[in-house]
Amino acid sequence: MPTILKSIFFLICFACLTTLLQAQDKTLDVLNYELSLEPNIEAGSIEGELSICFKLTNAVQSIQLDARKLSIDEVKGLNVKSYSQRDEKLIVHLKYRHLQEQEIHIAYQGKPKRGLIFNSSQQTAHTVYFTQDWMPCNFLPSDRAKLSLNIWVPKGKQCAASGELTEVIEKEGKVLYKWNQPYETPAYTYGFATGSFKEVREQYKGIKLKYYSRDLSKEKLQKVFEETPNILRFFEEKSGIPYVQHSYSQVLVGENYQEMSGLAVFNTAYTAAVFKDSSEIHLTAHELAHQWWGNMITCETFGHFWLNEAFAVYMATAFNEERFGKGKYESDIALYKSIYDDLKKRKKDKALVFKKWISTRDNRNVVYYKGAYVLHLLREEMGEEAFWKGIKSYSKSYWGKSVKTEDFKKAMETASGRDLDDFFEEWVY
Repeated sequence: MPTILKSIFFLICFACLTTLLQAQDKTLDVLNYELSLEPNIEAGSIEGELSICFKLTNAVQSIQLDARKLSIDEVKGLNVKSYSQRDEKLIVHLKYRHLQEQEIHIAYQGKPKRGLIFNSSQQTAHTVYFTQDWMPCNFLPSDRAKLSLNIWVPKGKQCAASGELTEVIEKEGKVLYKWNQPYETPAYTYGFATGSFKEVREQYKGIKLKYYSRDLSKEKLQKVFEETPNILRFFEEKSGIPYVQHSYSQVLVGENYQEMSGLAVFNTAYTAAVFKDSSEIHLTAHELAHQWWGNMITCETFGHFWLNEAFAVYMATAFNEERFGKGKYESDIALYKSIYDDLKKRKKDKALVFKKWISTRDNRNVVYYKGAYVLHLLREEMGEEAFWKGIKSYSKSYWGKSVKTEDFKKAMETASGRDLDDFFEEWVY
């Protein structure tokens, strides 16, 4: 694997993630977010109006939303008594303790430092993972919700976002892009990208595939993402589940790699690796794999994060095997094993399941690459037919749900008709 891709490899998805403490509100079940947002690229700022429909699992007097450094101007609602901000939380105090559905409306503004990346020289903006930096939300991965996302941008700029594009409205030199996601995913999967891009479109089984770049010609842009239809077909076959949306957008912008629901952004340097070696498309497959494993089948807590990331790494590697042959697969697996061996050598090896998840920076190689290597070993342990039968059964059983490692273990045991306690004790727990 070329040096440039190895460097990129370690930055997949959560390159800027430092600390993630699980202090989210587990009594809160958000049903729907409806956000109208206007990013100002020159100022690096945002203004937003957000409606949240939710229900409570316990009779509580307040709810907590993750809101980072956002400045809250107003919180309204029939059951809103007052609100306050503390420790990067928005705390909404309620008048009455009850369990039925209710709604609140939040007006806010801010200058995000990490979750929304502005580039004034290139006139682009795009989100990267930290949704709470640009909209108040419940960041707990098990809290899945629907999303309506309305983005105001200057006339002449495009916008790609989570969900389906339902309407484009021009008004007073601005354009409103209205996106709707009618199914539930975790808040960290929400996002958008905006800028003056060249655009290439194609279709796969009625799915609109959109590729965006500021600098590449349309011909080169098409070349970078030409394997996308093949990757979609492969994941549909292995999961037994059709791709859930009617569109999928891939945007070359900034310095990050990040999957979002129906959308992925890629470091602009990625193109050099693909043009040098057309088989180096692991990142295209990795981010697309998350549309199944991560976005729609999501770890219940970040302690089971390997169920998101190891799966994306391994499924991309499995696609490489089909597309480019056994030698490519073995080369990828050898890389993961070398990373695992290095972890052991440096005494940094850890179980794949974490009792208390703190940092991706310290544990990325464990959950991404040791995890992918363990899936390879599990495939060898179970045999080809039972392994892929188990992957399909697991994917279908937990589609649209949150999962723990034990759920995956049970699915693989059922598929193989074997007790996998010893394997999971040695390699996972």
